[in-house]
Amino acid sequence: MLRSLGLFHDRLSELGLWLGMMALAALATLSFAGTMSRYLLSTPLGWVPDWTGYTLAASIFITAPAVTKHGQHVAMDFIAAAATSQTVVRYLTGIAAAMTFIVLATMTWIVTDSLLAAFRAGTGTAAGYPIPRWWLLSFITYGFGSSAVHFLRTALTAFLGKEKFSDLHISREAN
Repeated sequence: MLRSLGLFHDRLSELGLWLGMMALAALATLSFAGTMSRYLLSTPLGWVPDWTGYTLAASIFITAPAVTKHGQHVAMDFIAAAATSQTVVRYLTGIAAAMTFIVLATMTWIVTDSLLAAFRAGTGTAAGYPIPRWWLLSFITYGFGSSAVHFLRTALTAFLGKEKFSDLHISREAN
């Protein structure tokens, strides 16, 4: 059961990566269209700046779990890198992953609270072309929450030794 949930989580993260890449392509297309409209037609598309910002925010947080899963996030692992014992490295990685999980879980809780408040109040973004605030907050909640789960999985794997250390989601070789 846990293996199936882990596989589902990994696939969902990969799907987010592909959706994020499509969002970045849409962002580039929108920026190009806005620029061409402004300079060739002398008529700027007023909604383009707002929607490129929305698209950028969504692409960042929808791809964060896959970046975390692949260990391509920013990491300060100089202590673990200096350690020579594989056991010490594994436990240092587990401690760092557990601490990061706590931070991300707390951020998920805070953002989820904001999401629910925005949904209940019906607040929108402060922009020329506003959208409901909870739309953006849902991407942020997903990004923090799913990344937190990846760090939890890494911490548990490090502490319980269920897999070889080199197969951890976040390994020092990936950084």
